[in-house]
Amino acid sequence: MSPSTPKGWDKESDTLFIHSTGVRIQRMAYKGKDGWYLVPIDLDQPVVEFEPTPEGREKAFEAFAKGSLELKPRKTRTAAKGKVAAPATEEAEEEDDKEEGDEDEKEEKEKEEAADQGDD
Repeated sequence: MSPSTPKGWDKESDTLFIHSTGVRIQRMAYKGKDGWYLVPIDLDQPVVEFEPTPEGREKAFEAFAKGSLELKPRKTRTAAKGKVAAPATEEAEEEDDKEEGDEDEKEEKEKEEAADQGDD
């Protein structure tokens, strides 16, 4: 196999490769055992172990390419709303921002109305 990094992967160091999905292939000691590991982003999925050789690294890339891990979309946390959101497009992000702005305006208006009632 070629020692080049496959498409979609970034080489962070000689022992760490990160895929655009967040999945990692990393040379490390895991549970007391040295090797190359295919590390999913979903902590409910098991880490997949490969031998600590260049061939093991290549096998990890192959296993990922064959779909050995179930990929779930990345989720982002929206602190203002306290809910999990995963906007797929720029338009969805803009819509989320607009909704947050509408909520802020509504809260401000309610505060003004309450202040006006207190002045009577």
